[in-house]
Amino acid sequence: MSPPPRHRHAVDGGYQRGEETRARIVLAALSLFGERGFDGASTRDIAERAGVNAPAIGYYFDNKEGVYLACVEHIISRVWARIAEPVEAAEAALQNHAPDDVLIEAVCAIQGRIAGFILTSAESSDWRLFMAREQAGLGPSSGFEMIDKGVSSRLVKVYAAIVGRLLGRPADDEETLIRAMTLNGPLLVFHIHCRKSLGVLGWDAIDAERLARLTAIVREHTVTVLRSLVAIKEGRAKKALR
Repeated sequence: MSPPPRHRHAVDGGYQRGEETRARIVLAALSLFGERGFDGASTRDIAERAGVNAPAIGYYFDNKEGVYLACVEHIISRVWARIAEPVEAAEAALQNHAPDDVLIEAVCAIQGRIAGFILTSAESSDWRLFMAREQAGLGPSSGFEMIDKGVSSRLVKVYAAIVGRLLGRPADDEETLIRAMTLNGPLLVFHIHCRKSLGVLGWDAIDAERLARLTAIVREHTVTVLRSLVAIKEGRAKKALR
């Protein structure tokens, strides 16, 4: 699948003006798709919220799915800009056959970067409903494929490679993949179920101090889990020698 055109007609009438109009439509669409879902948000509604005329949707994006994919592309670019550094560092650690402690620290570094973004970023909060619907399979399959290719698959691949190394099993092993996919669970609870999580804790928001407390606990949990994989590997090795 090819991504949507990033600069469709942007130069007509002035490059900067075209890009600003396009960005305004994307932000309006993100909000409406989150509130009403793909089927419930019309191109006319998106245009009205963006403050542009209805034909502008077709002019910049061809159709409603084109707008949706532009929203997905926007999220991917913003997310990847924040997590690329620790993900690439983790990939390098794997390539260099780094010791277990370094691999565990690499996972924690990725989690810390994700936490700082999804739990405190205003734009991430604006995407919450959009992403909840997308992850539930309520958007076009082309959007899911784009997210999977742009972020999800690479992140799962890194996690699975590290978990597999610690556990002594192949990265594509079923057990490895299940364990790898649970690693970001604690963070997603606070992102997807933000209102409930904050209510349970009696918090009105997540400030810098609360973020530090939360991430420290998640880090401790992650380190404990990952070190337990090494213990499982060693226990299995001893059992095999009996």
